[in-house]
Amino acid sequence: MPFYIYDGVDSQGKPAKGQIEAQSRNAALSRLMADGILVSSINDALRKKRGLFFSFSSKKNTADIFFQLSIMLSGGIPLTKALTVTAETLRDKRMKRALLDICAKVSSGMRFSDAMKEQEGVFSELYIHLIRTSEKVGRLPQVLLDISRFEEERRKAGEKIVGAMIYPAVVLTLGFAVVTFMLAYVVPRLQDIFKSAGAEIPAATKLLLFVSSFLQVFGLPLFLVLLVCLGVFLRAYRKKGTFRMNLDKKLYRITIIKDVTAARLSHVLGFQLKEGLPLVEALRNCAGSIGNAYVSEGVRDIADSVASGKKFSDSVNESGLFSELFSAAAATGEKSGSLYELMEHVNTYYSRKTEQFTARFVSVVEPVFIMFIGIVVGFIVISIMEPLFSINSLVK
Repeated sequence: MPFYIYDGVDSQGKPAKGQIEAQSRNAALSRLMADGILVSSINDALRKKRGLFFSFSSKKNTADIFFQLSIMLSGGIPLTKALTVTAETLRDKRMKRALLDICAKVSSGMRFSDAMKEQEGVFSELYIHLIRTSEKVGRLPQVLLDISRFEEERRKAGEKIVGAMIYPAVVLTLGFAVVTFMLAYVVPRLQDIFKSAGAEIPAATKLLLFVSSFLQVFGLPLFLVLLVCLGVFLRAYRKKGTFRMNLDKKLYRITIIKDVTAARLSHVLGFQLKEGLPLVEALRNCAGSIGNAYVSEGVRDIADSVASGKKFSDSVNESGLFSELFSAAAATGEKSGSLYELMEHVNTYYSRKTEQFTARFVSVVEPVFIMFIGIVVGFIVISIMEPLFSINSLVK
């Protein structure tokens, strides 16, 4: 059976940490709760050891916070106590202050969702709406657990894409670092040797020397200009004006971006519908959670259309934003009354397409990057060695 490492507090409020053997994470939590230990974090022992090598952040993510609150509320712990215990386990000072402030406001009689809303930029509007709805029907612990699972799924999906791109990025970065070192340090030292020897310099070597001289003189200013241009671009993009709208519209024509957007929209929409949010409210929440401004505007139009009395499937068809599969799922879900299930199926389909594309892309990009760096380094080496051989023959 696997081992789990846990942190928490015992029934007397003292810190409690250790290791426990159990069939699953939930089984471990149940045993610890039965022993009177309020768990703040629990992780697979093997996974945590790996995490010490790969993790660079000490912050507890949102999924862990909602999970911890859900477990304590399910065990009969008052919300204020659960918030206090959770805050004490955090290293993120901003989140810690937010939870303590929420705790104080809840103690004074404010609703949990209203207190969360006052923490600007800390919690997603989507989660606040879900928690407000759960407060009305008395399902707060379950909804917090669902939010934790949803957030964990989103995190894992993002990690898959980032993880797949790490190796190609490292290869390309190291390759450029080697090339830059050779051009900025090695080649300039050989230039004096070529001149003093009076050997004929081949055209390839002249090109290499020109590039090296150019980088020595203009390398730093060029790098700074590129940084400034990047900063201006990011600032213009973040303003969410005409520039971003036009750029996002063009980007949305790319198949992989369209698939990723469809997967994210269907996942967020299905999750909200499953938790009991009305369709119009769920759509408006989705509009705020999609990174593409062009699609966000289209989803808001769909929400307004549904609010005016049109069918969701008809509004989706009129928007022209999504594929026939998405439209068919919307129509079928409306007829069967299980729209959230159809949205989850759509998410599964597009998520698999995204994973397959990412795997194929990485399998192609890795050798291309390696070959490109090899060609560049080979060109530099040949350009250096050829005049050196000429010098050697002159000496003989």
